[in-house]
Amino acid sequence: MKKNTSFLVGMLVMISVLALSGTALAASGQLQISDAGLVIVDTVKVKPGDTYPVDGQRLPAVVAYTGTDGKPYYYLPAQMWSDYFNVRVGWDEEKASVVLGTSPNNEANQPKGPNPTKPTIGARVGAYKEIASKDVNRKQRPSLICDDETRVQAVTTIHAGGSFRPQNGKYVVFQVANNGKGRITCLAGQPAMLGEPTYFPAVDIEPGHTLTRAFELDGDAPKENDDILFDIQGAAGTSEPVDVKFSLMQFK
Repeated sequence: MKKNTSFLVGMLVMISVLALSGTALAASGQLQISDAGLVIVDTVKVKPGDTYPVDGQRLPAVVAYTGTDGKPYYYLPAQMWSDYFNVRVGWDEEKASVVLGTSPNNEANQPKGPNPTKPTIGARVGAYKEIASKDVNRKQRPSLICDDETRVQAVTTIHAGGSFRPQNGKYVVFQVANNGKGRITCLAGQPAMLGEPTYFPAVDIEPGHTLTRAFELDGDAPKENDDILFDIQGAAGTSEPVDVKFSLMQFK
């Protein structure tokens, strides 16, 4: 899938309780910037009259279309699907279509081995940026503990993760020790409402080694976008059972 940023910036996707018919965009209708706001589950996300940030620009948050029947229909920037519902937004050049969500067979979601044994510092997914673990003061008491040296043995993928709010600390640290006989792969990413999760670059762990991955949470991220997940599985080409001990904590 090819992503056309300039297209996505200007692209508007309708979210409305009213359905648009195939002729609703007839020339007799009117399309204009609206001063309406946005409320999701009783939480104000956009105040009436506010603009919305997309790719460093401020776009109209809501656009209204008056149909030939006189009813208003409302459009929102496609980026809101990503920001508020964690749905990956893309552009398919071949199909000339906006794409919401990712396919399970999307190559971007399939780690190819062997993978590097060190994280890709600076990589971003949603509200998280991967940073060097040394940049987090782990000598202090964690503000939140999801797992503390949890021991798991399995022949299938092991899952971990949680939701982390910025007020509890800006850092999330995941540490996993490979106690098995085979090479394993550690995936980190964000779950999606539609399609597959979006992952950071995969990292492999050799037998007897420990990997520590640290992530910085964007303090301005909407709470709908603060989930992070971790998958641990046997590396490509290995058949050994997975035997790990892992910890997942949040630090200030």
